[in-house]
Amino acid sequence: MHDLLAQTMILLAASGLAVGLFTAFRMPAVMGYLLVGVALGPHALDLIDSAEDTRFFAELGLIFLMFMVGLEFSIPTIIRARRDVLVAGSVQVGLTMALVAGGLVTTGVAVQPAIIMGGAIAMSSTAVTLKQLAEQGEITSRHGRLSLGILLFQDLATLPLIILVGAWSQDGTLAPMAILKQMAVAAAALAAAAVIARPLIRVGFSWVLKSRSADLFLLWVLMTALGTAYAVHLAGLAPPIGAFVAGMVIGESEFRHRVEEDIRPFRDVLVGLFFITVGMGIDLSAMGAYPGTILLWVIVFAPVKALLVFVTGLIAGAHREASARTAVILAHGGEFGLLLMALALQSGLVSSELGQPLLIALALTMGLAPLIIQRNHWAEWPFGRRDRRIAATEISIRAQSGNLNDHVVLCGCGRVGRLVATVLESAEIPYIAIEMDLTRFRAARRQGHEVVFGDARHQRILEAAGLDRALLVVITFDHHNAVERVLHRIKALDPAPASLVSTADDLDVAHFARLDATAVFPENLAAGLELADRALLLCGKTQDDAARIVNTVRAELIQG
Repeated sequence: MHDLLAQTMILLAASGLAVGLFTAFRMPAVMGYLLVGVALGPHALDLIDSAEDTRFFAELGLIFLMFMVGLEFSIPTIIRARRDVLVAGSVQVGLTMALVAGGLVTTGVAVQPAIIMGGAIAMSSTAVTLKQLAEQGEITSRHGRLSLGILLFQDLATLPLIILVGAWSQDGTLAPMAILKQMAVAAAALAAAAVIARPLIRVGFSWVLKSRSADLFLLWVLMTALGTAYAVHLAGLAPPIGAFVAGMVIGESEFRHRVEEDIRPFRDVLVGLFFITVGMGIDLSAMGAYPGTILLWVIVFAPVKALLVFVTGLIAGAHREASARTAVILAHGGEFGLLLMALALQSGLVSSELGQPLLIALALTMGLAPLIIQRNHWAEWPFGRRDRRIAATEISIRAQSGNLNDHVVLCGCGRVGRLVATVLESAEIPYIAIEMDLTRFRAARRQGHEVVFGDARHQRILEAAGLDRALLVVITFDHHNAVERVLHRIKALDPAPASLVSTADDLDVAHFARLDATAVFPENLAAGLELADRALLLCGKTQDDAARIVNTVRAELIQG
């Protein structure tokens, strides 16, 4: 008992330290968990036993990971984005698997491990890519939508690969009819589970919601995920497949969002433990034993996989620029690739000599992914369209801002920017708004605002908007690096216009203030003070007293 408690404390402390450091450097938390597993596992410090207890919780983490993937699975979404999901996704996964598996077979590797290794390489990290694209404001761009479509298909393609790992681990049969039979049995079992589970889950959730008990709701969610996983396990399939079915059924219901929020803490902790066990299986001595093999796999992930994704984008009808940016975004390994390799190594389907170098390359490319995704715009340069697009936008903005002096340059015209624009129009203050998101741009245009389509991060765009003649610059987009770049452009001017920054919360206030922003307004601060003002009025304070109190608090918070 004491040994187990001590190991748990070591595991928690090491995980907290590693994840904290990786998060501070904007690296994926998965890499922190992998590093903990490597450091504490049998191939390094050997402080944690690779015991059945640890493996049990790791398997739970895998179940909840697939459950969350099922929640995101939406048939209407796939139908709407069928070209990006079904066409681009199937081509990318199929091409990558065929090329990698074919190359491995020609070197003497058996077909079964070659196919699984090809599948592992075909996968990219959904978590890392989504997070990075969201931070950069590129989710709704053409390359963002294409990347997400391919990622969704990759997640779905993991299911048959997990089935194959289980089937080949048991009997190693490669006969096409045997594989088709296994897939047919799996498809029938999943369809039956979905048909049977749908009414049971809906009736169960309706009954639980009537009780108004948060504890009962959470217990029912856990029972649903684990119960469906166990039922599918009895049918001879991997438990995570059942969890996916349960998540898919709930994802099509009105309970989805509450389930996501309630289950997320369990998933994050247990999935973290799963990746720790994956890290414990990584033998760093393989870096010294197979350096050339690891380098070869990294090359396969970077230029080779990128080239295949580029071809995929062209086949799916995307422009060369969007295809090139998507290629850079997806040229790395992912958590489902780690999952497939971990399962294949544990079952003995893939030997350590084959699997360890690939596992290390997967982890390396996944760790470098955020840095590469940040610079995906570089992929446009060979085609020259980026410069032509900026030049065309620059001409348009100069034409609109040519007669403006002492005006406001509004960087971003989303929900906050549109409110600012409305107030400026009411005060008859001249302004020009720059918005790079097509959806927000169209929404601002429909409301009649003076907005141009462009990227305010570029110096040429800001110069065209008359930055050197502006009285004030208001920055409303919530992308940390983009805000820094605009503030640096402003700081370089003499005299520099005043600058106001709207940010999602108060964590960045001090940082942006050090960059000489005139004032930084967190959205939570503005909303909270507005509520406080209304609360004071309802508590009997006069309008003047309430305004004085709120303004005092606002000044103290902004200065602090």
